[in-house]
Amino acid sequence: MRSRIQPREGSSNPFIDDIFLNHPDILPGASSIHDSTFHSIVEAVEAFVAPSDRVSPADTIGRIVLMTAPRAGFGKTHLAARIKKQLRSSATTLTLPFDPSRPVSWPVAFNSIIRQFLNEPARRSKDLGLFAESGHFLLSQVILSHRNAGSLKSGQCPVEDEALRSDFFSIFSPGSELLSWTDHQSRDLTRRAESNFLHALGLSASDLGFWIRIIIDFTLRGESALEPLRGLSNGEARERMLQWLRIATFYRPNLIVADGLDGFFRSETAGLEIAGILTGIRESVPRSITLICLNEDIWKSVFEDQLPSAWLDRLTGEKEKLRSISPEAASDLIRNRLNRISLSEVQSQRFVERLKSEHLWIDSETKLYPRAIIRQARNLWESESDQFLTSESNPNASADEAQEPLSSITDKVEFFEALAEDRPLPKPSVKSTELKNGDELFPATREPATPPQENPFFAPPTTDRSSGLVGIESIIEDIRGTGKTVVSEAAKSEPSPTPLPSQEDRQTLEAGLLRLKPGNREDESKGPDELSPPQLQQKPMAPPPAKKPDWMGILRTREEDLLKNPSLKLDLEKLEKFIRNIGTEHPGLSQSEERFPSSRSVCVRWNVRGESVLLGFESPQNVYFWNNLLQQSLASNRREKLAAFSHRTEAFDPNLFSSFGFSPAVAKERIDVIEMNDRELAMIYAADSIITESNGTDEAPGAIQIAIRYLDPLWRRISRPVA
Repeated sequence: MRSRIQPREGSSNPFIDDIFLNHPDILPGASSIHDSTFHSIVEAVEAFVAPSDRVSPADTIGRIVLMTAPRAGFGKTHLAARIKKQLRSSATTLTLPFDPSRPVSWPVAFNSIIRQFLNEPARRSKDLGLFAESGHFLLSQVILSHRNAGSLKSGQCPVEDEALRSDFFSIFSPGSELLSWTDHQSRDLTRRAESNFLHALGLSASDLGFWIRIIIDFTLRGESALEPLRGLSNGEARERMLQWLRIATFYRPNLIVADGLDGFFRSETAGLEIAGILTGIRESVPRSITLICLNEDIWKSVFEDQLPSAWLDRLTGEKEKLRSISPEAASDLIRNRLNRISLSEVQSQRFVERLKSEHLWIDSETKLYPRAIIRQARNLWESESDQFLTSESNPNASADEAQEPLSSITDKVEFFEALAEDRPLPKPSVKSTELKNGDELFPATREPATPPQENPFFAPPTTDRSSGLVGIESIIEDIRGTGKTVVSEAAKSEPSPTPLPSQEDRQTLEAGLLRLKPGNREDESKGPDELSPPQLQQKPMAPPPAKKPDWMGILRTREEDLLKNPSLKLDLEKLEKFIRNIGTEHPGLSQSEERFPSSRSVCVRWNVRGESVLLGFESPQNVYFWNNLLQQSLASNRREKLAAFSHRTEAFDPNLFSSFGFSPAVAKERIDVIEMNDRELAMIYAADSIITESNGTDEAPGAIQIAIRYLDPLWRRISRPVA
């Protein structure tokens, strides 16, 4: 059977675009590409996420990171977009307007920066832009600085300190009492500003008064209040731009990106003008990192051969060079593109293997980079896409490969008939394994295990046989009925065809077996050798099987006993071992283990119905671990959720991530807290006890399956996607 997978509309060739377009549906891309550079820059920016009163221009300056690539197509722009997406909750990403269509000057750069602040949504309020949010933060800090210095007494300001710290983005709304009070007091607030506060901002008292007036007027009248920022000279624009960036970084760190410099190739002046702006930002704006993205030919043509050594040193202090990517990263990139047309995993793998083979990806001399990989895939797709969009379905393929134990064939009467008539032996029939999906992997009810059935391979013999094996069949039937086994003691000899038993031998065998039947009193006095024919021996009967334990009953009893224990508490180490054991046996998921820094235990990753779940077993008090785990999850751009377990004795509070600069929305869309009550915890510990008790015995598989069914609601809860 041939099945055709239709590509998604508009994407007949998923590799048609080899130039990155910064669209949300294209990100994240292959997260394994330039992974070390990605983490290096993200960590450098997040290192600035600290209380603003610790940072001042006197003791901290910005940083410049020079990111170069040997040529175009190494993924610089895509990497910058990934970094921006990663930092959206903890930093502001700005783009410097460097391109040949407009002059490289401070007024152009300043207008572009202000426009980005106006268009960027606020971090804490959807009704504000980032310009207003940063300005309201400045107003709140001005009032708080007076409160801390004692120049503003309690009751003089209509709002308490706590509201100024936590609700600054909303309490300065137009028409509010606080905004009206600040408007009337702005002159005194500026004139009496503390020197330490001005030093931390890097502003003079007059500059602070200028920006307080701009922010209040903007809140009341909108963009028309920004007229004093337009039409500035080059020097004025420089001062106002650096002042505003200091105010903005007083609120949150900034990543400033300089990209798209290819149009300045061989320019004799652009390098000096661009370097002047970049070094000015670094020296005057703390809590900022400027990222310069360019290819090596542009660097040499525009900067290296044109700049004085002092500026070269400033620009090259921190270098990140993009290098060739690995075959594994190239494979991730291709699979990411193929996901757009819903190609199956098997077909995607075939396509990747074909590319690897044709273009010698594993050769040490082969230099791989993203654009070249995409173009190789585009050419292969255009020439041979039909064979990757079709698949052959052979229902007998798996049956041909599977093998059945020989004992299940020779236990059939047909096997002896084939030997007697010199016919081919019967072909084994293989049971197909039924692959379940969806909710079938997690049964909704806890039904008892199906009782064992009779041997499906046993076929009762008929009495009319032309092969002369009626006596042998009778012997087999009697042996099966009595539970006895007959073993031949004839001496071994050279291999030869098995002769058919004569009529006399069959009569002798039947007579001997009749004497073995219970109730034959006349032979009870004879010894075992006299009762059996010379060629037959009788094995002793096996003892009756031991009664299987009622695991379900034991489990429920222990659960009730645990609930009576007032000291029941969450033991994360015990929970980790239990879930790891379950994950290796559960039929509905695949499990792997990963270890992360600052963790005393491993993390368990579950893949269920295409969803990835990373389970952590660290205490909520280990905030460094959970923060690091969330950062790595966001950086990987993997479609996954993080699961954390919580109980009243070890409560997990998602708000701990806010102390690291993550917004509640980011934590909510990634972190799933599995809240458990006492009964659910007792169910887990009871299931763990029966698994531990049965470990190393024949009852272990049954106990594990009982535990899996009993805790089915928990597995469903863990595997459920984050809402």
